[in-house]
Amino acid sequence: MKKLLMLLALVSVIACKKKDDTPAETKTEETVEVTEKEIPKVDYASYGMKDEDAPKGLEKGTKAPEVTLTIDGKQVALADLYKEQHVALIFYRGHWCPSCNKHLSEFATRAKELEDKGVKLIAVTPEAQEGVEKTIEKTKANFIITSDLDGSIQKAFDVDYGVTDGYVSKVTEKLKVSIPENNANGKAQLPVPATYLINKAGEIIFAHFDPNYNNRASIDDILGAI
Repeated sequence: MKKLLMLLALVSVIACKKKDDTPAETKTEETVEVTEKEIPKVDYASYGMKDEDAPKGLEKGTKAPEVTLTIDGKQVALADLYKEQHVALIFYRGHWCPSCNKHLSEFATRAKELEDKGVKLIAVTPEAQEGVEKTIEKTKANFIITSDLDGSIQKAFDVDYGVTDGYVSKVTEKLKVSIPENNANGKAQLPVPATYLINKAGEIIFAHFDPNYNNRASIDDILGAI
């Protein structure tokens, strides 16, 4: 009887050891498989962006760059604006962009919600003043829209990129607008339609940056970050 008990105990130990060994190997294989999965790459060309000129945008937690905006014909430092209240900067491409018009129209209907929370809403665009006026007419925008005359604001926030010749031709053909001619600096450049919320300390507390121009930050996204 004693020998039988010892034999059963030995069999039990061997079985447990095999049971423990197997999952370890399986987990290792699963871990390697997950680790080796490739991160999807952005198809910049499909958005009219030159790969070598693809911007990265600024991240949440970074200091807002020192830039000057043209508001009502006057040069105003961004720092002078955010020291008084939060500032939400939204970049858009032009009056010819259906996605931009839809986005700005939605902001126009709820801009007061941001104002009531102490947020100054400012849209930044590469298009010249004539284009800005068309944007206001189409979207009923009731907030500040500033033309980035030399592209310095877009560059400072790292949202600007060179537009491919194919995309320029596509917009000209389908939307009857020449991107270079519509822009204030006369260049085929556009911004990723990014959104940045800056607090009174000049820190970016919310950032939305997506090369896919159909994906935009909403009023609720900004309100949720305050």
